[in-house]
Amino acid sequence: MAVDLEAMFQQEAFRRLAPEKLATFRKFATQIDGKSGPELMGVVMQFSKELSKGGAITKEERNAIIQAIGVCMAPADQPKFKNIIKMINMLEG
Repeated sequence: MAVDLEAMFQQEAFRRLAPEKLATFRKFATQIDGKSGPELMGVVMQFSKELSKGGAITKEERNAIIQAIGVCMAPADQPKFKNIIKMINMLEG
């Protein structure tokens, strides 16, 4: 996915996160690059597990983060991003 990671992590939604949560998001952002299908699902599952260790993010934090990611993402990558969000939602039940 073509995302300006530094611009994304400068968004208010990310600046408000606790440092350990921010580190988990940074790791996830670099790991999903170029992944698809089962490989991507594995990364998403690991991300969900790691994020829960530091305490869950609030729904408000989550929505703000999703919006911040979208602002920094190339339009051509939007469908892949939406699929990742769907996978995360499925994992959460």
